[in-house]
This record gives sequence, C-alpha cells and structure tokens, in this order.
Amino acid sequence: MPKILAVCGSSRKDLRLESLVALAGAAAESAGAEVRTLHLDRLELPVMVFGDEAQGSLASVREVRESAAWADGFILGTPEYHGSMSGALKNWFDYLYPELAGKFAGVLATTGGGTGDMSITAVKTCFQWCHGFVLPFHACASRAAYVDGELADDKIRERVERIGHDVARYAAAIGQAFETARGCEGVAAGVAGLH
Repeated sequence: MPKILAVCGSSRKDLRLESLVALAGAAAESAGAEVRTLHLDRLELPVMVFGDEAQGSLASVREVRESAAWADGFILGTPEYHGSMSGALKNWFDYLYPELAGKFAGVLATTGGGTGDMSITAVKTCFQWCHGFVLPFHACASRAAYVDGELADDKIRERVERIGHDVARYAAAIGQAFETARGCEGVAAGVAGLH
C-alpha cells in the first residue's frame, strides 16, 4: 500500500485548495493508497534559517520532516501567489531534501483567474531539484470553477482524480526503482547514488 502525503500549501485557511487536495487524496485512497493530509496553515512553521540547529527540535519542523520521510509520494497543492507557489509551500520545501529524493509527486493549484502554470512549474521545479520525480500532468482550478464553494467543473474534477490515482500508482514503483539503483556501484547508481 503506497503512503501518500497530501500537502495543502496555503498559509491561511483556503477552502478551494483544501477541496482540491481532498479530492485528489480521496482518489489516491480509492486506488489503494494510505493518505495523510498536512495543512500548512495549521502549523507554526517558522521561516527556515539555514544552519539553525535549534529549529530541528521544534514540533512543527519534526512533523514536516517525519511526515515527508513517511511518504512514498505526494499530492502538492498551492494557491498561485504573484506568479509562483505560496511562501508556505516554499518554506516547507526548504526544510526538506533527503526526504523527497527518489519519491513521486502530483501537483495541483488554485488561482484567482489564471491558468496556474507559473505556480505549478515552480512546485515541479522545486521537487525535481530535491531529486524527486513529478507527474507530467497537473490540474488547476480558478475561482470560476467553483459555484457556492463547490468545484463545479467536471473536467477539472476528472484531472484531479486522475492525479490522485497516478500518484498512488507510480509512487511505489518509482521509490522501489530508486532504492534498487542505490545498491548499484558508481555512476551506474545514477542520481540515486548521490543519496
């Protein structure tokens, strides 16, 4: 059973993003995954200060690192802020690196009216720089996709559900291949040999 961490990457309560992440998480569960959700607005996660060892003992930092280490794959959701991911999600990334390497992620975004391309690209790039693998398919819902607070666009709903299924499907396979590669010698280990 693949273990999937769904990250709701807003610094404030964001019902549209929460519903999108929950929909993908439910799809991953129906595909056989165990899903946990991390709401960044509920953590008192300080801005990461590189080299500050005291931060590592904070409960919020431990929760971020332990939940990421637990996961085989991720559903990463962000609102689009100023053409990028939220500061809350970027801060989450800043606390992590080895916990993401060799793992798999699907990306979701919400916007005020745009297509979400910039925030989605930012999340995918950040995950890849942590040596993770990203689904080449994503979903975004603008404010217009919601009616009375509910996602009303069936095309977007279908994309989100496909992402949940794909994260559940590929996370374990990618992780297993990465672990196998770690056992190889020298350059034959590929990027896994750096971990």
